[in-house]
This record gives sequence, structure tokens and C-alpha cells, in this order.
Amino acid sequence: MGTAQRHDRATAVFEAIGTGEVAYRPLYTSTYVLDELATLILSHRDHDAATAALERVRESPTTVIQPDRADFDRTCEAFARYDDHEISLTDHMSGVLAADRDIEHVFTFDPDHFRTLEFTAVPDDTGEGV
Repeated sequence: MGTAQRHDRATAVFEAIGTGEVAYRPLYTSTYVLDELATLILSHRDHDAATAALERVRESPTTVIQPDRADFDRTCEAFARYDDHEISLTDHMSGVLAADRDIEHVFTFDPDHFRTLEFTAVPDDTGEGV
């Protein structure tokens, strides 16, 4: 799936969340995920686009989690434990933070990583945004 297709699908999912068509609330992200987002946009677009994306998240009702030392330690333990998978440290951090909050559905375009971590991958496993 190309970047434009992923963007369109993500937009459709988040519009459906905004209208209440799908009930994934509250929304969470982490500073780790936002770092990846800004870096990705910076590499494909420019600084203004990356800054605008971060500002949209900051102004949204999304809760931005700042992981602490205990979160980091558990993430490193999970990263070491899954040595037969190529799951990023950020994805492991997302898994740790989601599990702490009893979150079962994770928005991702790396569905296999989150299935391995025993989460339901939105939109691949749920069909939203198609």
C-alpha cells in the first residue's frame, strides 16, 4: 500500500472516529509515536508540514503519553523478549502503554507487529477506512 493510500485510509478512520461512526475513544498516542510521525513527515515533506501535524495533535482531544522510566524498562524487556521479531522499540512502547490502559485496538500500518503483541490492528483487522 502506497503512502497516498495509507493517508486516505487513515483520514477515513479518524473522520469516522470524529463523527462517532466508530467508537475508539479516548484516543492516546505517545511522544515516541509523535517522534516517528514528525521524522516521517520531515523526510517526505518539510519542516512546516511536520510542525503542523504535531500542532494538530496537540490541539486535538488526543492524550499524549510521556513514558516514564518504568515504561521504558518494560519496553526494553519486551524488545529483548521478542528477539525473533523485527518489532520496533516504538511499537513495543505502544504495546506497553496500551496494555497498561486495557486498550485492545491499536491504529497501525504495521498490523503483524501488533497482532504478535496480541492487539487488534485498526484498520486491517476491523475493516474501517476501506
